[in-house]
Amino acid sequence: MNDHGLWTEGFSIFAVDAGWPESRQVMGHGYDQVTGDVHMSLWFGSPYYDYQVEHINVVSVSSGNAEAGKALERALAMYCHPGEESLDSLPASEPVTITTDGNSTPFELWRNSANRYWVARGRVESTEVVLSGYEIEPGELSLVRLSDLTSLSNPFESLR
Repeated sequence: MNDHGLWTEGFSIFAVDAGWPESRQVMGHGYDQVTGDVHMSLWFGSPYYDYQVEHINVVSVSSGNAEAGKALERALAMYCHPGEESLDSLPASEPVTITTDGNSTPFELWRNSANRYWVARGRVESTEVVLSGYEIEPGELSLVRLSDLTSLSNPFESLR
């Protein structure tokens, strides 16, 4: 674990590669000292956190952490636009390949046919990754493993 308490054995934080032209922000994180579970949520898009403009949200979660399921549920709830569709009626996922650290990685992909919003879930080694985005084709993404958080801003609080 580093001085931020965010890296544990086998856990990696993934981010959109350095070519992303917009804001790059830490949106949330957590570490459970008892279980060793850790997660990190990163936002790539408008500095004003607007889901109606081009964006990608990347949530990295340690393997076996219940936060992976919660992150997927939150992303799918936004995908469904509450009040219009229930989670029970989601279409089946389709496969998509996303580049992670230069390797092709299989993800499950859910799309909303009414707009350009999508959700994807995959695993890179022992880290579960939940992505959501708008206006960006998920198969064109390139994710990289972060070794530190200095290239990101945190609009809420310091990580120290």
